[in-house]
Amino acid sequence: MKITTPKIVQSRSRWVYLWGVVPIVLGAVLLVGWQGYLPQLSPVKDIDQISPLQKRIKEQAQEIASLEEERGHLREQIAALERAGQIDKEAMREVREELKQSRSSYMEMENELALLRGIVETSIKSEGLYIQGFRLDKSEEAQLYRYRFTVSQSLKNAGAAVGWIELALEGEKDGEPSLLPLKEITKEKDEKLKMRFRHFQDVDGLIQLPEGFNPERVIVEINPTNNKLPQIKKTFDWLVAE
Repeated sequence: MKITTPKIVQSRSRWVYLWGVVPIVLGAVLLVGWQGYLPQLSPVKDIDQISPLQKRIKEQAQEIASLEEERGHLREQIAALERAGQIDKEAMREVREELKQSRSSYMEMENELALLRGIVETSIKSEGLYIQGFRLDKSEEAQLYRYRFTVSQSLKNAGAAVGWIELALEGEKDGEPSLLPLKEITKEKDEKLKMRFRHFQDVDGLIQLPEGFNPERVIVEINPTNNKLPQIKKTFDWLVAE
């Protein structure tokens, strides 16, 4: 009788099982590690909120550089005219006027650039509504002034900020304290201004001072209809830009 010694054969199913389990275990470890790392990153929605402002800041910086170059060319033209001893006063006047306008645009862009940077900084640091860049300018008409400011929000996962903006003028009339609402200091007679924005909203309009009224302060109040956003109120001294 022929006796056959049985061969020891290792089961393939054990190795198949191990090869199937190892990737799952490794995947779980990587997933746990990635979840631990995610909180350290800025939320995608926050980045989406700030990126349009950063884009506008970059564009403003480029425009300022272009204006600075233009101002340099205008200065060179003035210097050339003066060196040549030309008597064309009209040409000199036109070039000087262009330089003046360029300087004015430059200052406005510098102010807006600073404002935008401030909005981005506050968006990163804290949450809420902000009133920034309040400014008063004279108009060509007596007793008429232009106001402007920017309202912005910094709130994680926030949608559009919707609500109303109210303005009032505090001062004196006939020696007595007086508080005038928006409808009494504008030609449109609006009681309030509509607010709706995602990142920020520029607000501007005209204030018509009544005869005999001496303004002292402007009161700006933001009343959002969104419960996530708080009501804010800010007072600005009546300081007209030169």
